[in-house]
Amino acid sequence: MGAAGRLIVKRYRLVRALGRGRTGVVWEGHDTLLDRPVAVREVLLPPGLGETARLRLVHRIAREARQAEALRHPHIAAVHDVAEEDGTPYIVMELVRSRSLDGMVAGDGPLTPAQAAPIARKVLSALAHAHAAGVRHGDVRPANVLVGHDGRVLLADFGVSVLAADPAFAPTRRDPAAVPPAASSTAASPTAVPVRRDPEDFLAPERSADDPRTIAADLWSLGATLHLAVTCRPPSQPLGEVPEELRAVLTGLLARDPRRRIDAETADRLLAEAEPPAPAPPVRRSLGRTRLVAGVAAAVVVACAVGGWAVLRPGAESRAASPVATPMASPSAPASAPVSPAVSPSGPAAVPVTGSAAPAPRLKLKWYRSDAGWRAGVPRDWTREDQPYTIAWRAPDDAAALVVEVTAQSGTDPLAALGEAEAIFLPTAKSYRKLRLKPVTSPYGPSADWEFTWKPRKASEGDHLVKGVGYHQYRRVISTGTTTSVLTWTARASDWDALRPTLVKVFSLFQPPATS
Repeated sequence: MGAAGRLIVKRYRLVRALGRGRTGVVWEGHDTLLDRPVAVREVLLPPGLGETARLRLVHRIAREARQAEALRHPHIAAVHDVAEEDGTPYIVMELVRSRSLDGMVAGDGPLTPAQAAPIARKVLSALAHAHAAGVRHGDVRPANVLVGHDGRVLLADFGVSVLAADPAFAPTRRDPAAVPPAASSTAASPTAVPVRRDPEDFLAPERSADDPRTIAADLWSLGATLHLAVTCRPPSQPLGEVPEELRAVLTGLLARDPRRRIDAETADRLLAEAEPPAPAPPVRRSLGRTRLVAGVAAAVVVACAVGGWAVLRPGAESRAASPVATPMASPSAPASAPVSPAVSPSGPAAVPVTGSAAPAPRLKLKWYRSDAGWRAGVPRDWTREDQPYTIAWRAPDDAAALVVEVTAQSGTDPLAALGEAEAIFLPTAKSYRKLRLKPVTSPYGPSADWEFTWKPRKASEGDHLVKGVGYHQYRRVISTGTTTSVLTWTARASDWDALRPTLVKVFSLFQPPATS
């Protein structure tokens, strides 16, 4: 079995174990060649397997993984590579910061039809893409449906699903890996519910080790996965406990006779009927005096700004299609007065203020309005950069940057998201000093702030960072009923105090998409 720190095929370093099942261990890893995080599945072959059977299984795993490598789809967790060392197969995959669907159900209870239908449709689109390419998954189940912290839904384990029905991996009564460790991790949660996670519960009735995997079998497994998502149980007959909105699609997907199962197109149409209607475009309101006064008060609360890399990675649907930047009228209220670190600002969301208490002029701002429904006051003379997942504004001399990212994700835990971001960030930084990582009160919903200083270990052209230069960053995550917003402000440490008043004002003016 692998160990943390081990280098696989002179390229992939194992960092830490993320979980173990009866077919192997999933590791967080690092691709030393491409300098990127990866997930590495170490396939633990049964110890009693004969040499001929072992070679046949290893070759089959390699063949399946090579087929999966060719799949590229927004809702498929990518397979990057397959390797073998000391007779053990390793499958290198995209690392997705996420929760599995069965973990969500075990911890939070069953999903509503409005929550479950969009997830099922995304998994269905991944299956349809794979099926069109001649690839069958063979192990669709809640543990392999990942809901990312950025809102993405991905179907994982293409390339290793060949193990699902293999009798060599059948669980034994004393096998501790037969019960995933996540099952016990939710026992103390007040909302935790017992969830059966046996892979056999999600295999189509006609499946066996020697039968070829089929499209119909994948669709049955999708139905079983959806059934657990809304009932906390694998499928059973009759479907009396299934919500009415999903009864038709589950009846069609879970037909025991594969010839009577509905096809993907019919399933997608029925799932679409269970989805909530798209929200109406938000009404843009002018920035009246009341809002200005509230913004000035919030500016005192915000204190500092954050910059750098966004926490989340949204899909294309959450990006603004045609943003419009408009000049911002000068507010009639004066800029917020600086607050001494020794004095706590009033209000429920008060946080300590770092930096000098000496006043500094604020940069002129303008409105940036997004068709996705959010708007922000941004420095007028800074250059906008539309990046794959974010929109950034940079100072002319690269002394500072504001990054905004808004995703169509609900239910984000802001503090947990920032804690995870910190863990990912630490290996890239030296002289790291955390100033705060704590929840704060926001009028829009649960929020948290992370402020720190550091020096990059290496230059980053894309982020305009210089190796060895001291930087100061402030990041805020805001979770509303329908979206998650991440504001990040980065500045050279030497410029932080001068830019702090602008940061405070920018954070106070940000408005996420309306929730109604």
